[in-house]
Amino acid sequence: MAITNKAVDAEPGQRWVILGVIYLCMLAFAIVFQSVPPVLSLIMADLNLSHAQGGLLMSFFALLGIIVAIPAGMLADRYSQKAIVLVSLALMIVGPALVASGSSLPVLALGRIISGVGAMTFVVVAPQLLAQWFAGREVGIAMGIFNTGMPLGTILSLNLLSRLAESLDWRASIWVSAGLSLVALAVFALLFTPAPRRSEHASAPSEGFFQSIRLAGTPIWLVGAAWGLFNAAVISLFTFTPDLLKASGFSIATAGFFTSLVMWPGLVLSPVIGYIIDRIDRKRSIIAVGGLALAALMVWVPTAAGWVLALMLLIGVAQALVPTPIFALPPDVTTPERLGLGFGIISACLNIGIVVGPALAGLMKDVTGSYQASYALMSGFAVLIVPAMVILARRRG
Repeated sequence: MAITNKAVDAEPGQRWVILGVIYLCMLAFAIVFQSVPPVLSLIMADLNLSHAQGGLLMSFFALLGIIVAIPAGMLADRYSQKAIVLVSLALMIVGPALVASGSSLPVLALGRIISGVGAMTFVVVAPQLLAQWFAGREVGIAMGIFNTGMPLGTILSLNLLSRLAESLDWRASIWVSAGLSLVALAVFALLFTPAPRRSEHASAPSEGFFQSIRLAGTPIWLVGAAWGLFNAAVISLFTFTPDLLKASGFSIATAGFFTSLVMWPGLVLSPVIGYIIDRIDRKRSIIAVGGLALAALMVWVPTAAGWVLALMLLIGVAQALVPTPIFALPPDVTTPERLGLGFGIISACLNIGIVVGPALAGLMKDVTGSYQASYALMSGFAVLIVPAMVILARRRG
């Protein structure tokens, strides 16, 4: 059954309130996720970790997300979305608290895993909620605004958390991320309501787990593959660029600032791209152009100390082209009653990218002694986005 505008129009102003609530939660997600890169060099020095082990702290965040993402999407199709998000935010409080109080790699890893289970469940449900509240109108703009949460959270993490760590210690910055999750949980509990359209569309299918995955179709998996490859590249970039710049003579705060420049263009471009795809579509083409541009630019990072500001901004323009159309594609390639499953699939692929990308990039640095091979690997991840979109275009006709 088609999603109707009538359901969305039942409370015309409420959808923007919901967007604001979800945006705050997205900020909490981004800051919890990116709380490690700004202080990674301090953590490695304090706990005597290798670069591969440091990369694993990012990878551990997404480890169980690979397993929980698809079931979380299926549960969100059937049961209380509000309860799922509240549990997710609670885990995003417990996990960082464990990291901030830990003194060994296993404890920090456990904290990151707990954080990741909550966070990666949230990013399955959040775009589904927006797709339901904005069904039939302005979904591109809504997703564009939503996708500025990750850039803004990353900017805040790389700049404010790094300065806090320099003034106090790295543990204080992790506690701040837990505190923001607590605020987000309280606001969500008070203000969130499900979309009226949930009661009007066909009920979620009752087939089994593996049957549901099979029936989801190849197109949603191609979208997921592109999203996983994108994050393997970009999260690796954020994980190791502060350490690379610090080794080149920059302070921790300055290294964090330059790395954060990648996210600045997205604050402006994401809503613009959302506006464009609401009117002319071309989602697959925009994603492919973004992947190709990322691949061309990332290989220059290890040798760009003299023009790092310009390079980071250019990478930021390229990476801003991908997230908004990715999140706007699932309603095009899956049915309304499987929308949660669709977002679960792309989130599972996201988690695979986060697990594989930083771990392999860190291993490349340890094996070769140079970051050049690591950034070439990141570039390789990005260029593979293009064939994924070409195959998707051919399958969609």
